[in-house]
Amino acid sequence: KIKFRRSSTLALLILNHRVTSSPTSTIAACPRMRLPMTFKGFARETSSLATGIASVEIIEDLLYNLFFFSTFMAPGALALYSCYNFPMFSIPIVLAYYTSIALRELETTDGSPSEPFSRDFPIFTMKRRHHSLRLVRPPSGSLDPARMSEYLNSSKSASYVFACHPHGVAAQWRTWMEGLMYTTFPALARKRGWRTLAASVLFWMPLVREIVLWTGCVDASRKTAQLQLQKGRSLVILPGGEAEQLRTKFGQERVTLKNRMGFVALAVESGTPLVPVYVFGCSDLYYTFGPFFGFREAVRKVLRVCLPLFLGDFGLAPRRGVKVTVVFGDPIPVNRVKRPRHDAADEEKEHFRSVVQKVHRMYIERLAKLFDDAKADLGFEERN
Repeated sequence: KIKFRRSSTLALLILNHRVTSSPTSTIAACPRMRLPMTFKGFARETSSLATGIASVEIIEDLLYNLFFFSTFMAPGALALYSCYNFPMFSIPIVLAYYTSIALRELETTDGSPSEPFSRDFPIFTMKRRHHSLRLVRPPSGSLDPARMSEYLNSSKSASYVFACHPHGVAAQWRTWMEGLMYTTFPALARKRGWRTLAASVLFWMPLVREIVLWTGCVDASRKTAQLQLQKGRSLVILPGGEAEQLRTKFGQERVTLKNRMGFVALAVESGTPLVPVYVFGCSDLYYTFGPFFGFREAVRKVLRVCLPLFLGDFGLAPRRGVKVTVVFGDPIPVNRVKRPRHDAADEEKEHFRSVVQKVHRMYIERLAKLFDDAKADLGFEERN
């Protein structure tokens, strides 16, 4: 008896034509063979396969929408509802939760990163697969494991400042990227690690707080950032912040850098190399909308809360088929200059300011070169 494995409908269609065209073939009478007799059968099977794939994609997008709603919206709404309707039971729980936050202060000290969560959480692994997420080190080898180990071993405070652009409408790529950092930069993982600066408001939102802590985030205050660099930890920073997030426009590369010098000042006062990073594809993950921009900008300036308007192909799930590639540039050496105190002489303040401005101009040039050098290979040659 001859047994066949259905590995390719097209191949079996061709085989079926050859077998049935021979009047003396014994294989043609084999009852175990089920082959499509016409191209209509081939089209029917292909259509069924496409329908199955589409169904899986819809289910995955539903899961992402559920995850987004259950983390960013449901916990706060549930807490408010419970406190209003069941105050005797709910208010003590809410007070205990926020008291523990205030006492532990994880977001302003060491954070609480979890490599297994960042690497293996199903939603993150699913989105990495959907968007073919890659982290690309510079071809010069300046961020290869051996070179990084040599630098990190040179002193206890040796570290890097990774500045990532653009922010994107929701910056989910940052959480997806976190799990890949451990394998892309093993020298960092083995030594003192890294932390990502995140907006303070995120640490006061139930469940969102836990997710950002487990994915390596700490509060984006200057004091917290300085503490991490003093401990020899590297920093991942999104310099554009809420301003860049609110101005994200679908299909356009927009970077807010002109007046963003705080991350450069951090590098200068600690003598830490600056690494420009560009995230190709993050501006294409969502369709964006512009109504009420003036009102939303006012809210951002007053409350430091961003209210972007965006949609994916299916609710709030990022658009499928968009490849996301995080390209790292060569580190920019930075000479250490002590940050002047408030009561320091004007000359000292002006010197520090001029050094920061000089490094800032150099950084913008390096970032633009990084983008121009990589865009053609990644399919963004028409973007500026």
